[in-house]
Amino acid sequence: MSRILKHMTVWICISLAVQFGVLYYINKNYLKTETYFQTKKIEVKALKKSEITINIPSDAEQIKASYDGNYISYYQGEVLKVVNTLNGQEKSVVPAEGNKISLYQWLPDRHRIILAEKPTSSYKGNIELKYYDSSKDVKDNIEKLTWSDKQSEIQDIEVSPITNLMFVKVKRNSERNDTYEVNAMNEVNKITTVSNLGNIKILPHEDELIYEDADNHTIETTNKDHSIIFKDVPNPTILGCDNNDNIYIGSVTNGKIDKIYYGSPQDHTDQWQVLNVSEPCDANDIYVSEAGEVYVNSNLKGQIQSLKGNKITSYSGNLLQMTDKVVISNENGKLQKTIYK
Repeated sequence: MSRILKHMTVWICISLAVQFGVLYYINKNYLKTETYFQTKKIEVKALKKSEITINIPSDAEQIKASYDGNYISYYQGEVLKVVNTLNGQEKSVVPAEGNKISLYQWLPDRHRIILAEKPTSSYKGNIELKYYDSSKDVKDNIEKLTWSDKQSEIQDIEVSPITNLMFVKVKRNSERNDTYEVNAMNEVNKITTVSNLGNIKILPHEDELIYEDADNHTIETTNKDHSIIFKDVPNPTILGCDNNDNIYIGSVTNGKIDKIYYGSPQDHTDQWQVLNVSEPCDANDIYVSEAGEVYVNSNLKGQIQSLKGNKITSYSGNLLQMTDKVVISNENGKLQKTIYK
């Protein structure tokens, strides 16, 4: 009996040893708690775009740029040219037969131009609004202004891509200026009639136009709930607006801007902010970006100062335009693009 018990004990020990061995092997090789990876760092260098030299013809007129400087446009003779500044490709924007392009304007946030085409013949005809998409090389109709005639001249077009609204400033005759609203359904409504209409600006997020009554030296708005009244600014002028629907007003003294006020039309002007200009300048030397930065150009120094950021950007050649992204200049017939500091 003792011998049988001894044999059973031995076999039990052998069985347990085998089981523990198998479990140890499985745990060691198949149930690891840590996993090891071998990694290798691979650096991919971005391809640097080759610089394209863009020549500006000596007879180019009304040179303008898209918001990012990727396209420039100008009249050469009576032909509107659009040039891709990244690859040098040039396109001609051709008006409809019997028309000429009387005004063109880039949209503030895309590669699209709004065009006003006017009949060239002496008989009365309608001004036509069209658009040209430079990235797709596509031109299409927006609206024919049936109220227009041969004496009508479109002087400005303000567009809000957010609300799909367009305001068109029209000089009807020597004593009358009208402003028309064109909505997303291409419906046209007359908004204002002012004998001497100055600058106009549209609020990006609102169905509201801010405009100058140049005869009375006042800033008006199409929203009757808002009044923009300045106590100590006898000669205000509209400089621009930003994406937060703030309006920027320059105080004109002896024909120069010496202070800039900005704020919401819903707030009293006493609550607006004030920016001091280091040297009085022309209104044409001031640019308001969509982000709300105010850039002031000094032609003599070849520098642009950001009033809020207090940074100086130097450029070469003659300034053509300040955009939201870059400074566009002409240096000896060559296009120059300078990024803001």
